[in-house]
Amino acid sequence: MKVAVCRIPGQKMTQQDPIPSDSSKHDEWFLAQLEKLPDMAPALLDFLDAQTAQGRLEQADQWSELLLDVLVERAAVALAVECVRRRASWWPGVPEKRALWMKLAQRALSPVRELQGLASHSGFESPVPMAECFRRLKLLLLLKPGLMCLDKTWGFGVVQRADTFYGRVTIDFEKKRAHEMSLSYAAEALQLPAADHILVLRHQQPDELRALVKDDAAEVVRRALRSFGALTADALQKRLVPDVVGEADWKRFWDAARKGLKQDPLVKLPAKRTETIQLLQKAHAYDADWFAVFARERHVQPILDHSDELIVAGAEVTWNEMTRAAAAERLAFAAKGAGPRHPAQLARLLINADALGLTLTAQAHVPTPDVFLNAKLLIATLHDLPVRLAAPFLDWLATKDAARTAELLLSVLPQLELSALTEAMELLLKSDHSATAAQTFRASIAMQKAEVEFLLWLFRHLEQLNAWVPDTWPVLAGLVLTELEKDYMGERLRAQNQLRELVEDEAWVRTTLSPMSDVQRRDFLERVKKAPNWAELDRRSAMGCIVRMFPDLAGVLANKPEAVAAPARPAVTARRSYRARQLQFEKITNVEIPRIAREIGVARAHGDLRENFEFKAAKEMQSVLVRRQAELEEMLSRIQPSDFRDLPRDRAGLGTCIALLYADGHRETYNILGEWDREESLNIISCNSQLALAVEGKRAGEAVRVPANDGGTECQLAEVGDLPPAVQAWIVSEPPPPEDVGAERTA
Repeated sequence: MKVAVCRIPGQKMTQQDPIPSDSSKHDEWFLAQLEKLPDMAPALLDFLDAQTAQGRLEQADQWSELLLDVLVERAAVALAVECVRRRASWWPGVPEKRALWMKLAQRALSPVRELQGLASHSGFESPVPMAECFRRLKLLLLLKPGLMCLDKTWGFGVVQRADTFYGRVTIDFEKKRAHEMSLSYAAEALQLPAADHILVLRHQQPDELRALVKDDAAEVVRRALRSFGALTADALQKRLVPDVVGEADWKRFWDAARKGLKQDPLVKLPAKRTETIQLLQKAHAYDADWFAVFARERHVQPILDHSDELIVAGAEVTWNEMTRAAAAERLAFAAKGAGPRHPAQLARLLINADALGLTLTAQAHVPTPDVFLNAKLLIATLHDLPVRLAAPFLDWLATKDAARTAELLLSVLPQLELSALTEAMELLLKSDHSATAAQTFRASIAMQKAEVEFLLWLFRHLEQLNAWVPDTWPVLAGLVLTELEKDYMGERLRAQNQLRELVEDEAWVRTTLSPMSDVQRRDFLERVKKAPNWAELDRRSAMGCIVRMFPDLAGVLANKPEAVAAPARPAVTARRSYRARQLQFEKITNVEIPRIAREIGVARAHGDLRENFEFKAAKEMQSVLVRRQAELEEMLSRIQPSDFRDLPRDRAGLGTCIALLYADGHRETYNILGEWDREESLNIISCNSQLALAVEGKRAGEAVRVPANDGGTECQLAEVGDLPPAVQAWIVSEPPPPEDVGAERTA
């Protein structure tokens, strides 16, 4: 931020007598100059600084005492304070002198009664650095009615009254009129804007600023940058709206400003809206100075950003042996630094090196492209890369080794997120690997293992669906409902929501349910009706769509459950699991939805919404967040937290620990908790799991049939008892902080 410097006041300087070359005569010369105070004070202070630099500190201290005495005698308070400040600067890091500097500062203020207490408000008695104490004291000396100031909380203000006796100052801030603060706080928090600060212009010449906003938006931005320093477009908007530019006028203003700034060689407009707009000392050019700065960069991300900038600049860069060597050396350095621990950065660095025609392989220990021909690293890279870079990365990898790249992609397809899966399939299809990919999809459908990503991809590519897995619509529909019953987060939650929208689409419902028998369609609707984790509005929409397509199913919705003799099992979950979803709901409501609303506002200001990727992405994310918020709200209202302490233990069910004895003699122990509970390390399973449902209501000693890969296995329910202490502790423990709904799913 540009802030005014507190200058030493004084009239035109009196002619200084020449400084004698003979140091033995300096004492006599100095005493003669004291007669010319206060005009000669700045020159004498510079002379004393020179003496300390030459090692004559003791002599400078003595002369400083004399100078202070005369300045106090002549009531030159500001010059006296500056004299003490200069002397304190000669003794840096000497805390035992701190009390002396405060005593001398009080002495400097002594000629003016109402200023005598200001030193006590300047931090001398605290651990604040001495330079900061004098900065505060100088600011307090300037606190007079009419002084313009800035505060990080209240913004721009004008001093109305300063009461040194009671240690208070009253300031009219734009956000709070007649605001009182202590002198100690004012000295610490206030800043003094320079005369050309944009807020000073608005206060003193509002008509001129309004005309500037209308006629020269680029100059307004330049003034804002000179006033506040480098700003992102978002931060600039917050600074100017609504005080300088009306909210409704921002888009027009910003479009005009960008147009003007692009033509200004002394303004650097960033490629990304998260980067700052900067004022330059000289016109930007990819010259020796630019590459010298590049060559000194030691951090991976800035080196990557520099290489991105070179690619965008294209023909603007004049390459020679020196610049190529500098760029290659930095990219090699960054590639070694990123390594396999940061695969996305490494991939981008190697791709950029190729794009710039630079060779890095000669450098020692620089990873080569074949490092990505590893399943674990390939998945991690596709997970970490921005979506827009996934396709270029895979195309680049295929140029290095097409056969191994295709083979590896085929092996990891089931583990890829939807965006990565889409790009991988695009590459496989255009490289004649359709038949092998088809086998992977057929196997996943046949084994009932196709998850949300595979299903979504198939439904979006009906040509492949009909060719690879024909006549499987009933199976696919069942897999869809299975995926919709799962509790996903992040990238998978977005994919799940997109899959759920299919069940509300009439064309999909007609295509999917038409090949089914009446019984299959009825079972499908029953599953939709009972599916957990669905917001009620979504469930009703899906059921309504199905019944509109197949009116004969209306009876399924009308059926009421038969009366039962005993009350249904309570809808409960562990306190830990309930708290985890409660934290998710609070974070979405209080943090993520407000954040995405701000991002939408920023993206909307970037121009034509039809071509605005940031706006579309933000709106899609807002839809995901709102949907998830509604889901969590419905879930939290339906399920109650429990510690499972007062439940019966005579039969297998909620809150019990069971042991199963198999025919081959081995035992398995499980702890049955509530609807949202699962923790493999403690053998915790949900009461809705197939195993829990199979043993529910059974007593110890009874035979049970539990689910297995071949359909079911007979075993004995050996024990039914209390939950172990470790599980009881887990139930009431605090869950980890929730992940962002928009966060990427880990591989």
